[in-house]
Amino acid sequence: MGNSGNSMRARRVAVAEKPPSTVAPPNYADAFEVTRHPTDGRSAEQWARDGFGRLPLAARRSTLLLHRWVLGFSVGPWSSPEHVFGWRIVTSEPELLHLEARSTLLTGHMVWQLHHERLVMTTFLQYKKRRTASAVWAVLGNIHRGGAPYLLKLAADGAPRPLDPDRSDPHKLRSPRPRGLDSHTTHHGG
Repeated sequence: MGNSGNSMRARRVAVAEKPPSTVAPPNYADAFEVTRHPTDGRSAEQWARDGFGRLPLAARRSTLLLHRWVLGFSVGPWSSPEHVFGWRIVTSEPELLHLEARSTLLTGHMVWQLHHERLVMTTFLQYKKRRTASAVWAVLGNIHRGGAPYLLKLAADGAPRPLDPDRSDPHKLRSPRPRGLDSHTTHHGG
């Protein structure tokens, strides 16, 4: 199913995919691809879920915070069948996944497209507040362009890592419990 870690490289490519028909001409677009084995039977949606599911917890939480508090996206639940990483599923077909996230600042579309021997993830942004969105994306775009190849590499590597059930949902942004303070610990004076 997954691919060996050393042979998979993700890279930025020219945007070849057209925006989904519901998307007005984007203000920004980029695309990244990773090699896939032609016998890999995962759907585009499963590739996306595997990639986001394999992100280290700190990366998930920081990305979620950027999506919510800087970009202002109304992200949905992490574990919902209608969402991937909080982005709403617009279309999910075996070879195509179209995700959408909206805010008052911009609308984002992430398209995962399977081809015979590669997967391409294309991001389209439409600015609602052009000057502000452009300035914010000038900074966050660098983080996105650095993280996208890593995300695709994780997706190519296969199924998600097992997680601690108490810490698996990045929407639960709570502080870790201090050690030694759980109800089963007995403290003796001395």
